[in-house]
Amino acid sequence: MSFGKQVLSSIIGSSIGILLTGGVLIVLFVVALVGGLVAAFGGGDPDPFVEVEEGTVLRMTLDQPIRERGAAMPFPGLDGSGGGIGLDEIRNALERAAEDDRIQGLLLDVAAVDAAPATLQEVRRAVAQFQKSGKWVVYWTEAASMSGMYLGSVADEVYLHPKGFAELAGMRLQTTFFTGMLEKLGVEVTVLRGPDNAYKGAVEPFMRKDLSPENREQLSALLEDIWGEMRREWAGSRGLSEAVLDSVAAGLAWRLPSDGVQLGLIDGLKYEDELEALLRERLGSRPIYADLEDYMLPEDFFGISLEALENWDPDQRRGPDAENRDSIALGGDVAIVYAVGGIESGEGDDATIGSETLAESLRRARLAPDVKAVVLRVNSPGGSALASDVIWRETVLLRESGKPLVVSMGDYAASGGYYISAAASKIYAEPTTITGSIGVFGMIPNAQELLTEKIGLSFDEVSTHPHAGMGIDRPLDAVQTEAMNASIANIYDTFVSVVAAGRGMTKEQVEEVARGRVWSGRDALDKGLVDALGNLEDAVAEAIRLAGLDAATVERVVMPEPVDPISQWLEDMGGAEMGMRTLAAWGVPAGTVQEFLSLQRMVQQGDRVQARLPYAITIR
Repeated sequence: MSFGKQVLSSIIGSSIGILLTGGVLIVLFVVALVGGLVAAFGGGDPDPFVEVEEGTVLRMTLDQPIRERGAAMPFPGLDGSGGGIGLDEIRNALERAAEDDRIQGLLLDVAAVDAAPATLQEVRRAVAQFQKSGKWVVYWTEAASMSGMYLGSVADEVYLHPKGFAELAGMRLQTTFFTGMLEKLGVEVTVLRGPDNAYKGAVEPFMRKDLSPENREQLSALLEDIWGEMRREWAGSRGLSEAVLDSVAAGLAWRLPSDGVQLGLIDGLKYEDELEALLRERLGSRPIYADLEDYMLPEDFFGISLEALENWDPDQRRGPDAENRDSIALGGDVAIVYAVGGIESGEGDDATIGSETLAESLRRARLAPDVKAVVLRVNSPGGSALASDVIWRETVLLRESGKPLVVSMGDYAASGGYYISAAASKIYAEPTTITGSIGVFGMIPNAQELLTEKIGLSFDEVSTHPHAGMGIDRPLDAVQTEAMNASIANIYDTFVSVVAAGRGMTKEQVEEVARGRVWSGRDALDKGLVDALGNLEDAVAEAIRLAGLDAATVERVVMPEPVDPISQWLEDMGGAEMGMRTLAAWGVPAGTVQEFLSLQRMVQQGDRVQARLPYAITIR
């Protein structure tokens, strides 16, 4: 008997014992499971997995970071992410709520949105799509950052607390430079870049104390494009000229809550009880609220969970067919393959692109007899050049198989993220997607002064050859530097060739837009690096068209397959992911933890040459 069968057969009896010993989490799971099944099969509700009354108002707070893909967990934080909700979950939840006749409207109670520009824009579009169902949207908050007000501007009515505040001061990108600190510590960094990669700004914090002219140029252009997109949509929704928003930001003209009304940025000031009175007038009765999260639970969650408990085996996580499943049917006409996070060698997870995991997904989609087209959803700042090439090879084989490959770019598809996109039949980007950065770099620290003069360590050694070992206890010698430069130049030339072949350009044409420079999605369209502006659904529609499929009957399959929530929960309860949740409980932001883990994995894997974006942009 498998472990899962034992759990399933004894779950009722063990719940009593667990309750007596304080196992509250599992009891909560049992209650949620039983309650959900009763709700699911006990009536004929429009959405049987959501218990709401007629005349309900959907409330959206977005008080967690937004990531590309949700983990479909019923309890916040139990997916090992340290918190956060998926962009796909938000879109699906709003779609389900729009179709639910019991939901009368949407209350946006959002102070700030922890998301990159393209994701923030996608959430705003999803709210606008909800409006198209004929239901109203009201925005109200006690205080708001610029991201909150930008999102709220799409609403039919926008209100602020009478003593609240809102921020509209413009945008900035700031870079931290470590050169001065490293000098004091006695550490110097040998920086190597691809030929003429003057725009590859990832290395500047370790070799300069300010922005280079090239880096300042690209960052200024990027920031102007992001602000331009926000300004256009914000002003359009409020019926204002874009010049008004620039004027307000330049002079900090929104100083008092009442200023927002006079400037036309909000419709009024209301206390919470006054807001409730407004909603009561709309509804004809006291408002009843449902949270957006109520619509995030997959409609088949309970079936998935029961199956997971039945089949879960901790010693065979990937299943009995893991070694012989490449050419089996996947159950869909269009495969949507997610590539999210930094690119690394080996296996990946929901926050990391592992070359082994992603290459396997692309290979299975290529060989599956029922899959007719593939959409690669890329949201990555890049990473290991080697791992990127491993993934790219599978995209080439997919194209050669005759199946259309369409790329949809999210917040980032830069450096290695662009490398794995270049072979696509067609590339879609958001206007604010950060893409391009066709360049390569390597960095080798030399801590000799720190180790010997400041700490007092000494070293002695024997070796077989004169250039053996590139440790941090000495600078690179001339031969080592020459060898590293040759490797980086070769990888950069390969990168340029990959883009030229994929985009139908000459290498000289690619060089003009390469050199490590980042572009916004809109500029990338002008430069020929992407084919169209659009979101994931636009990319799926194009894949369907290229494959000659009937959009009305197309079935989708998502890859890599999401780990079923119960298996993930059972595994995480004793694993390292609990440490992430502990750090989150201590107040360490989930994003910071992920960045540290990504850096740690990069160092451990020893990939010396990186094709990676050095920063993440979040609008708060």
